Amino acid sequence: MNRWVRTILILFSFIMAVIFLVAFLMIVSTDILTGMITLILDMAQKQPVKTFAIVISLVGALISVLVLVVSVMAGRLRRTRIRTNEIGHIEIGVEAIENIALNAAKISQSGVKSAKARVAPSKGGSLLIRMVIQAYSDVEIPMMMARVQERVKKDVEKYTGIEVGEVEVRVSRVEAIAPRVER
Repeated sequence: MNRWVRTILILFSFIMAVIFLVAFLMIVSTDILTGMITLILDMAQKQPVKTFAIVISLVGALISVLVLVVSVMAGRLRRTRIRTNEIGHIEIGVEAIENIALNAAKISQSGVKSAKARVAPSKGGSLLIRMVIQAYSDVEIPMMMARVQERVKKDVEKYTGIEVGEVEVRVSRVEAIAPRVER
C-alpha cells in the first residue's frame, strides 16, 4: 500500500476507536449517555448544525466504503495473480513472483550479495516490484542496479506473462569482499 492509503487507514482507525470508546463510555455512564442524547437533540433542532452533521456523516460513510474497498483490493494481490487462457485459470502466487525476481537479481551477475523483493499492484494491471539489495563493495552501483532492474523485469514478464510496470531498486548496504586466506 502506498503512503496515502496507509495514512487514511490510520486516521480512519483512530476515528473508529474514538467512536467506540465514546459508545463504551455511554453504556457505562448514564451521565455521558444523557449528555450525548442532549447534544444530538440540540444538533437536530438547529438547521445549520443539522446540515453540517449530515454532510460529515455522509463523508464519513463514503470514506468507510472507500477504506473497505481499498483494503480488499490491496489484500487481493497479496494472495495470487490469476491468468486466464482457453483451458482455464492459472493462479500465480505473489511469493512465486517475488522468488522469480530474487533469482533474477542474483543471477544477473551484478554484484548482488542478497536481496528482498516485494510485489505490489501498479497502474493498468501491471506489477510494481520493489527490491532491497545488499551489494558487494566492488560494484558500480548505478550501472549494475540498472542491469538488475532489466533482468528482473524481463524474467518476471517471461515466466509469468504479467506485465511489470516498474522495478524499484534500493541498495541498503554495501559489503566488503573478504580477502581469502590460504593456508
